[in-house]
Amino acid sequence: MKRVCPLFVAAALAGAPIAFAQQQANGIEPEATTPDPPSWKDVVRTYEPLYVGYTFDEGDQAYLDFSLSVITPSSILFPWESWNPSNKFPVEGRDYDTPKLFPYQPRLYLAFSGRAGQYMGTRESSPVVGKRFNPLLSARWWQKRRDLTSSAEQGYSLHDYFELSYGHESNGQRIGDLEDPQTPEEAALGRTRFEALQAEYLLVDGDASIARDELSRGWDYLGARWSSSWQLDTGKVFLMFDGRYYLKDGLLQNGAEEYNLWEEDRDWLAEYDGEIRRNKVDGLRASVRYQSKSLDWFFDANEIMLELRTGYKDPFQRITARLELGFKYTSLWYRYGYNSDLVDYYRKDSSWGVAIKIRSF
Repeated sequence: MKRVCPLFVAAALAGAPIAFAQQQANGIEPEATTPDPPSWKDVVRTYEPLYVGYTFDEGDQAYLDFSLSVITPSSILFPWESWNPSNKFPVEGRDYDTPKLFPYQPRLYLAFSGRAGQYMGTRESSPVVGKRFNPLLSARWWQKRRDLTSSAEQGYSLHDYFELSYGHESNGQRIGDLEDPQTPEEAALGRTRFEALQAEYLLVDGDASIARDELSRGWDYLGARWSSSWQLDTGKVFLMFDGRYYLKDGLLQNGAEEYNLWEEDRDWLAEYDGEIRRNKVDGLRASVRYQSKSLDWFFDANEIMLELRTGYKDPFQRITARLELGFKYTSLWYRYGYNSDLVDYYRKDSSWGVAIKIRSF
């Protein structure tokens, strides 16, 4: 077998760009390069930020807080369109083809967001408690990003889109009322199970309020979201408006699971005029995030975010504010208002925490 001289290989590689230029000058079309192979990023992306951190909720023990949120094209399961991974998500440096059926065809996606808390050393069994499970079907129109200082189109971005969705949000727990009780025992089943759990946690952990973690909450909703971003001289701005209409009955949640009267949270029940509903504290959301090196004077911070929520029933009467300061690898945040989790969505309190966060991939 003949040996290849390394100097010959190096000379051939060095001369490749020159040969390419000579071919173009002589009118010869160079051979097409091999396209990039499909990547896992072509079929899965983040829907909401992923994080793991430590959370301190008012009235609760501190816990390890972690969340997973991904979105994937539904055409993977329902291939009515030819399979072309590079057209499923905008990717910087690649062309993103417009849909083929008609000019304003949305892309269809399946998304899932989940959150759980790991209580370490504060409870008898140090359990993992499910706090949020949120699958949804999304119809998304990707928007071309525009610079505020220019009308020139800058290509598609993962941060710029309009979306309509049908979703289900629940905490995956089990204590609640039967939908159609037939006997007095069935009608009182939720109360009976809750009181039994309170007695158990009081005996084992010395805290009956832990039983609230097993109260079942659940809603189906119709959603709409608009997200956009701009490049400024000093950094980047990300803006999002998100609306949800919570359904009394849905395809995945046959009867919304709200606050139960037997929970006997009488002080808060009076605050809501005898009717506690999710749509009084949630449904309208807005957030603005500013990302810039000009923030690095404060311990090398690189972004700041403000998120606001309120209900569409009695809007702005009950507002939740969340302020977050991001660093290279971590973020610090503080929340005041409602929606600390799905069980205590109607209670007004405060939370703060630290997290390692991945906003997008």
